[in-house]
Formats: sequence, structure tokens, C-alpha cells
Amino acid sequence: MVRVLISAWIGAWSLAAPLSGTAAGILFDATVDRDTLTLGDPVLLNLRIRRDPGDTVVLLQNEGFLAPFEVRRRMPPAVREAPGGGVEETLAYELAVYRLGVVEIPSLALLVRTAGGDSGLITSQPIPVVVRSVMPAGMSDIRDVKPPVDVEARIPRWFWFVVAALAGLAAAAIWFWRRRRNKPAVDPPPQIRWPDEVEKILRMRLLENGEYKRYYSLLSEAMRRYLEDRFRVDAMERTTHELVQDLERVPVGNAELSALDGLLSEADLVKFAKFRPPDDVAEDAAQAVLDLMRRLDAQHRNGEERTENAAPAAVTP
Repeated sequence: MVRVLISAWIGAWSLAAPLSGTAAGILFDATVDRDTLTLGDPVLLNLRIRRDPGDTVVLLQNEGFLAPFEVRRRMPPAVREAPGGGVEETLAYELAVYRLGVVEIPSLALLVRTAGGDSGLITSQPIPVVVRSVMPAGMSDIRDVKPPVDVEARIPRWFWFVVAALAGLAAAAIWFWRRRRNKPAVDPPPQIRWPDEVEKILRMRLLENGEYKRYYSLLSEAMRRYLEDRFRVDAMERTTHELVQDLERVPVGNAELSALDGLLSEADLVKFAKFRPPDDVAEDAAQAVLDLMRRLDAQHRNGEERTENAAPAAVTP
């Protein structure tokens, strides 16, 4: 392959302003890896800049940089120490062209500013490249390669998947809404008779089997759920002390609060401190829960009756 070497020295006729001998060490080379290629094949353009470390150079690139060649790829610049001193910088571009015949790589311009303050331009001469057809000799029934053309944009396939998914979600939402609207009304659950729940615990005969912890846990849970049902307090998530304080604001009588505090505290000792009360005390615990529920029921009903029968306060003129 024939390598085309174009060298321009600082101080030559190509500078926009004359440069002194201080810039004589700057070299700008433009070469290609081959001067004959097939239509569409890549050709590598190498630019070599040798300068002093204090010099500044800029390769000028306008809108039609390297036209009619197409820049396929720009390699990262390589900088190394030049033999004999100075810095050697290499720029490489992979080009392609879609025109037959002799096509020229256009002249390039390098803006130079030396460490001494001189400035100017170094320009290269065009590099001719022979571009041949891809068709074999004597063939004329196929068309030659053409440059890339813009293709009218089409809606991507993923867009239709998104539209279908949104339509499916909309259909599912409509179906769910109609089903919920036509759903028959559900009767409220029957009211729980809490004394019957305590009787169920007694019929389990837990004390006879020595299951004191389970026995007191079930009694404590039944009592707390009863309080939530009657007085709308958060009994299951509160400590015994916090629950008694909440019930003082309902209000609940002091005697009932004291009895409740004693029952739940005793259950806490059995559940968490492995305390075992005497057998007669344990047997009476369920009856104490039943008695307290009845007293609280009566108190609750009396409070509702007083609220309903309370007359509005008279207004004194």
C-alpha cells in the first residue's frame, strides 16, 4: 500500500501569521492506511502532531468536517514523549465514502500557539483516495452500494405491548367495579355473647390438665376483646396499666377498674412470670371475669339510658 505523507512545518507559507524559529519544532502529518479501497470500506486517517510541551494546538472542525467522507469512529487521542524531546500526539479517524472514482480527504487546519506567544495556522493538502465499485468486472445486473438513507420512523413494537397492557388493566378495572357494584349486601356478623366465650374456656378443663398459662391467656384475651367491643378501646395492644387509664376516661366505675386491674395483673404474672396461683384462686378467676362483664354491661346500659333521657339545659334569659 502506498502511504500518503503530508507534512507542513511552522513558518511555512500556510501560516496565517508568520512564526519565528521558536516554532520550528512543530510538525503536523496527515496519512491514510491505504489510497485504494472498495465503495463503503473503511479507511483510517492518522494525524500526527509533534510539538514542545508548552505549545498549544487545536484541530479546527467545522460542520462539514472531512466531507464527503463519513466519520464512522473517532479513536481516543494518544500522547507520548517524542524521540529526541517534545510531545507527539496522534489522532485517528475511521472514515467511509460512498462515491466512486478519485475522492479527496479535504485539507485540515491546525491552530497553533507556541510557548513564546506566536500563533498561526498549519494546513494540510488534500489526500486523494481511489474508490472502486464492489461489482465484479463485467457485471451490470446488480446495483452498486449506496450511502445510508434516512428511513421513516415507525412505531416500535414495544409501544403496542404497552397499549395492550393498559387496555387489559382498564378492562380488569371495569370488570372489578361492576362486580363490586352488583355484589349483594352482606349481613353484619352476629353479636358475640362474651359470657358464652368464658363458658367455652371452662369446658376445655385446662386447669385439670395443669395448663394454667393457656387458661389465663384465654381469660385475659376474652376480657380484653369484650372491652374493645363494649367501650371501643384498643385493649389488645395496651398494657394493663395503660388500659385501666384509658377506661377511666370512658368512664368506668372505680370498683370495676380495681377488679379489672387485679384480674389482668394476675393473668400477666401467670403468662410472663410463670406464677402459679392457688387452685381455688385459679378456679374462681373465670367466675370473676363473668361477674365483671355483667357489672360492666349494667353500667354501660345505665350510661346509655342517662344519655338518652338527659333533657337539654334550660336557657335563662
